[in-house]
Amino acid sequence: ATNITPNIFTEQQAFLPKGLPGALTDNAFTKDVDKAKGLLKEAGLENGFEITLDCQNVSPYADIAQALQADLGAIGIKVDILPAEFRQVITKTRARKHELALLRWGSDYMDPNSNAQTFCENKNNGDDATDRTLAWRSSWQNKELTDRAEAAVREQDADKRVREYERLQRDLQEVGPFAIMLQQVEIAALRKQVSGLEIGPLSDSTRYVDIQKA
Repeated sequence: ATNITPNIFTEQQAFLPKGLPGALTDNAFTKDVDKAKGLLKEAGLENGFEITLDCQNVSPYADIAQALQADLGAIGIKVDILPAEFRQVITKTRARKHELALLRWGSDYMDPNSNAQTFCENKNNGDDATDRTLAWRSSWQNKELTDRAEAAVREQDADKRVREYERLQRDLQEVGPFAIMLQQVEIAALRKQVSGLEIGPLSDSTRYVDIQKA
């Protein structure tokens, strides 16, 4: 984030963005080439493999893709970057035709269920599914996490509900098909005499009511 996307993205490795209830803010993963090579060896892929990465052909996504290509190349994974317009990339992932894809995602509303549902739930992994979540787009199904995400949205105890979303994020980091890396920073330009703007974690939670001009 510091070198490639300064001031426009921050590190975030969990499916809930900072600012939403239950969002994890610690980083579970760090770069460790030797450990990564060891995990590949355990999986029987000591010699690495080749894979494609679909991404937008604009900055900073193309730059992030090249950084991923270099990091994965260091452990023997050869990444072929397939740059395209955003609509082409998203259409391909919606059709489950991708191998790896670099995309952004945002919460639809100010509740942890918005992201827990799409990242964790996949009730029907078939082509006839009506709930085509991100888990479904990734052809990934985990009944336990699906059931837990469905139960969490019905939990009446606020503290228990937050704790469960924290656990869901940690468990998804371990078993899920997603590598969440960054959170976009919303930027506003103000003259020196203007104050009081409060940018919220979602676009519809930004507050303008307290803006003042000296």
